[in-house]
Amino acid sequence: MATSHSPTSLLYIYLAFSLSFTSLASTQLSLSSIASDQIKFWSENVANKMPESIFNKLSPLTTRDRDYYTKMISENNFSENPNFCSLAKLSCSSEFDDFKAVKQAYAVTKVYNNNGALPFQSNKVDKFSYFRLSILREGSMLHLSDLEEKIPNRSFLPQELASKISISRKDIRKLFPKSYALSKNSMETTLSYCNAEAIKGEIKICPKSLEEMIRFSKLALGKTKLLALASQSTRTGDLLIKNIKRFDRQKIVACHEVYLPFTAYFCHSISSSRIYAVDLVEHDTRLPVSTVIAICHMNTSAWPKNHVAFKILKFSPGEGEACHWMSNIDLAWIADD
Repeated sequence: MATSHSPTSLLYIYLAFSLSFTSLASTQLSLSSIASDQIKFWSENVANKMPESIFNKLSPLTTRDRDYYTKMISENNFSENPNFCSLAKLSCSSEFDDFKAVKQAYAVTKVYNNNGALPFQSNKVDKFSYFRLSILREGSMLHLSDLEEKIPNRSFLPQELASKISISRKDIRKLFPKSYALSKNSMETTLSYCNAEAIKGEIKICPKSLEEMIRFSKLALGKTKLLALASQSTRTGDLLIKNIKRFDRQKIVACHEVYLPFTAYFCHSISSSRIYAVDLVEHDTRLPVSTVIAICHMNTSAWPKNHVAFKILKFSPGEGEACHWMSNIDLAWIADD
């Protein structure tokens, strides 16, 4: 049963999502002009600090770079090239190790697929990726899945540049033909997530810029100021639940990173969902391990019968709730009430 934290523990949870930003403060002195704009936009719309996973994706481009490449795409003069990919910190055709990592990352069925219509289905399913709400009890043991995603780190595009690119097969193949050819399955999986119809009670988008993700979350939540929640996980295996904090919010937006040459996310808001911060400790020593974010979808009646959650939890749509962890590169958004 979920219980409240002491003030000290609550402070720990709040700070856990932002410690990395503080430690990187000195780095800001060398940030690009676009990265500085992205940080400014975050601070104007988000109440807590930026997680390291997002900080590491800020664009290295300058305003001049942005204007130049935006003009090239607008005039249909852009073509994938190593110089642009290196300058913008993207994952492109010359980086073969990246494509090996992408293939590995997509080897396990993703937990956020609700439409069941993937072109690339894996037989590898993590049996711990979905669980029932009943396991979230203080003092209980649980098996924590590997929450470290293997997708190569790429940067967000500036919003002006990103707005010129649609997440469609036509645009991606045209602008990044070599990357698409080398990583077709992974990109087709992304296109499937992003272009599938929303299920009942769901609103969804695949933002291509940090600003677009924040704007969508504000719109979906109906609020002007947000809180960003992220898992702080460095461990997997059997761990003990020390504390559980339920955030009492009616609406939640979950954003899961998907693979394209640039940073992109699959963001959706599903009705009847709950969100928790779970403090985990070592079973023997009781030493702190991490704080991870869990989302529980309480109404699964609109989910397709072939959803991976039902294979793991052994029930049919509408017969129970389905919970899952947020990975180290995912974000959950709630209102800053």
